[in-house]
Amino acid sequence: MGLRDREECLQLADTVLSRIPSGSAAEVIIEDVDSSLTRYALNAIHQNVAETGLRMRLRLLREGRVGVATMRGDMQGDAVDRLLQAAEDARRMTPVHEDQPPLPDPAHAQLRDGAAAAAWSDDTASCTPEQRADAVAVVVGAASARGLQAFGAMETSARQIVIANSNGVRQDARTSVARLTAVVRGDAGAGYGDRCAAGIGDVSAEALAAEVVDTASRNQHATRLDPGDYEVVLSPYAVADMLDHLAWSSFGALAKQEGRSFMRPGERLMSESVTIRDDAHDLAGLPFPFDWEGVTARPVTFVENGVCRDFVYDTPTALVDTTGSTGHALPMPNTDGPLPMHVVMDGGSCGRDELIGEVRRGLYVTRFWYVRDVHPLRTIITGMTREGTFLIEDGRVGRPVADLRFTQSICGALADVRGISRERSLEVPDEGSATLAPWLHLGHFHFSS
Repeated sequence: MGLRDREECLQLADTVLSRIPSGSAAEVIIEDVDSSLTRYALNAIHQNVAETGLRMRLRLLREGRVGVATMRGDMQGDAVDRLLQAAEDARRMTPVHEDQPPLPDPAHAQLRDGAAAAAWSDDTASCTPEQRADAVAVVVGAASARGLQAFGAMETSARQIVIANSNGVRQDARTSVARLTAVVRGDAGAGYGDRCAAGIGDVSAEALAAEVVDTASRNQHATRLDPGDYEVVLSPYAVADMLDHLAWSSFGALAKQEGRSFMRPGERLMSESVTIRDDAHDLAGLPFPFDWEGVTARPVTFVENGVCRDFVYDTPTALVDTTGSTGHALPMPNTDGPLPMHVVMDGGSCGRDELIGEVRRGLYVTRFWYVRDVHPLRTIITGMTREGTFLIEDGRVGRPVADLRFTQSICGALADVRGISRERSLEVPDEGSATLAPWLHLGHFHFSS
């Protein structure tokens, strides 16, 4: 069907704003979505699903009360009236907050020097089921040729987003993403891999197939290894998981204000080689220029050469700390506060094989699974390795190791970084977010069972 054009979406937002009750302030978010998913299992496609449609969200503010209403569909007939009435009904039922944060003004929506346009690809937006099937066929063919079975999905999505408010903010952008995931299984082991990019032409099914088939072929009949502390080389799949946990638990200003962030600005908690940022304009990621309040996103450095630095802000948390929003709001109101959505860990000077070559005896970990927080203030997490854990001996990846449970402080692990790869991988943990992660050689990682 394709996306509506920006003018149509902006006109719809203006129509809603023109009809809000007198004395009210309002924000409209319009999201036109066109996404498709091709699932495969046992070396065959078994499902094609698609979602297209318009989502409209209205936030209405008046007399210290806020009401939110959301609708989906074509917004024909009396849809706008029903949306306005639903938001007003919700507003009347909410408690009064005299210190209700205001809506951003147009000054916060101005694009700054160096701001990138949203990541977009016409090829992704127009991708057909046949094209997705062709990508799947590459993975399935490679697995089948080795007597293995492939499982996974090929997803393409395109979104037109408009944010407008009664103060005069008007933001719009189009964004796209293509993602191919694969789990390849043999009789006694499996391998995992994925590829993500704005353009489907940048998702190499051939490279993914070679990687995941190789991992699965080597990861058969794994043997047990005693728990304990080991040197590790973590792939970007595992590193991204750690970075996302830090981002969600500690890099937002609300976490700081509520005393649940590990961050202590000005204090060194990690190795000097570690720099972690949020940059919604980094072209190696999935650039997107503004947040869900329509505020232009600013780059923020959380950890610089191992030293804790700054936090991301939205309008409410910025008022508390008498500073400005950094453009990291989620749809308002919410209980999560601002969150980083474009986390970047700076690369190093080594190749992946060089990192492995420096390990006398340790483990190569492809990915983590079912990771949960144990103690966020100490950044302690627990989970399992999965689909590709191997013993490293004398700088070579050797026999497969049965999956191990780990219990480890992320800051503790990142305080002993022996090497960081030049190459980084783009991971998409959730819709609208992206993480750029390298391979890491860590001096110790605790495996508890």
